[in-house]
Amino acid sequence: MTKGYIFAEVNIRSANSEWSEYSSKVQATLDAYGGVFLIRGGTQNVLEGTADDATIVVLEFETPQRAEEWYASTAYQDILPLRLRNADARVICLSGSN
Repeated sequence: MTKGYIFAEVNIRSANSEWSEYSSKVQATLDAYGGVFLIRGGTQNVLEGTADDATIVVLEFETPQRAEEWYASTAYQDILPLRLRNADARVICLSGSN
């Protein structure tokens, strides 16, 4: 079975109380879909190309379908406005290699 991944580059504009609320509630939305953080920030060492100051996030799910179901879930959509008001992001669903 092919794993599913959510890859996100997040540029936080305002690390305020709404951002803290979003950050604290994400894990609960992932639990119901078996999602786990593989990467949530950390130090970047760019080996090729250019990079901005975005926070990198990688989530792993059992399948790409589960990843997309999580993103579309009511639980995640309920907290998504908190992120949208305080950060810009590029969010991509990817299929793992077999």
